[in-house]
Amino acid sequence: MEESRSLNRLTAFTDGVVAIALTLLVLPLADIARDAQTEPVHQIVREHAGDFAAFVMSFTVVSLFWMVHRRIFDNLADVGEGIMLLNGLWLLGVVFLPVPTAVLTYEVGQGRGATILYMINLLFIAVAGLLLTLRIRDRRPLQRDGREEAVQRAVRHGVITCTTMSCTLVAAVPLANYALPLLALLPLMQAVAERRARREREHPHHRHRPPRP
Repeated sequence: MEESRSLNRLTAFTDGVVAIALTLLVLPLADIARDAQTEPVHQIVREHAGDFAAFVMSFTVVSLFWMVHRRIFDNLADVGEGIMLLNGLWLLGVVFLPVPTAVLTYEVGQGRGATILYMINLLFIAVAGLLLTLRIRDRRPLQRDGREEAVQRAVRHGVITCTTMSCTLVAAVPLANYALPLLALLPLMQAVAERRARREREHPHHRHRPPRP
């Protein structure tokens, strides 16, 4: 019972920190609106389109990370020190994200340095989430009954996320912020991987075909 309360407290704490991080993302837009009180709305939007785009992108990314995190925690029955530590690392990346988001909009030109910093932050969150999932997979007593397949699916998605973030980070070196649209490939890659895994579960003999004579 004590561990169950610890899980509930950790989940509530994590949700609260993510909510604060999402709120911090909008503060630069609030400053823009306050400094441009006499300008028409359409002019503000046109002049600061990059700021609005960065906010929407980061809000979407954090929301998706949070949804994945919630699905990971749905597989837990208990928590241990290792899970709490890895969850703290995951939160560290989420809380820091408003900083590279702001830099991404303020850096002049194509923002190569800001884009690299932004992608390093996203990769940090993705790696922390994957390590958290692997910890849950390797600690079977901490899992709820019958969640082995769900945990394995979360590991698969975590690997794909880290791979996509890494490729986007590498592409950001020559392409700067033009590499960011590569993030849109993430849902497609996860859908393809899920379809392949489902096909292998339905037809397991396809994975282990005997060698031809």
